Amino acid sequence: MHELTKTSLKARVPTPKRIGSSIKKDAIHPRDYNAYTLPYACEDCSHFKAENESCTLGLMTEPHLRRTQVRSYEISGKIALCRFQEID
Repeated sequence: MHELTKTSLKARVPTPKRIGSSIKKDAIHPRDYNAYTLPYACEDCSHFKAENESCTLGLMTEPHLRRTQVRSYEISGKIALCRFQEID
């Protein structure tokens, strides 16, 4: 009976949640990616401060920097478009 209790207790322990990316990435067709100059990186935005790679709105820049975006597109065909981007 003691062994049954241990087994039933193990079954009740919840599985830890998966940690994943919370930033939605949008698929871009390769034809469009190659044919157009798409403004998709922080470096294309009015809110980007190049001297310290920061955003004047206080948003995270690392997922939206050009080097990160190009790498993401090469791996998955998707990039993380910033919903607050303002183009000069």
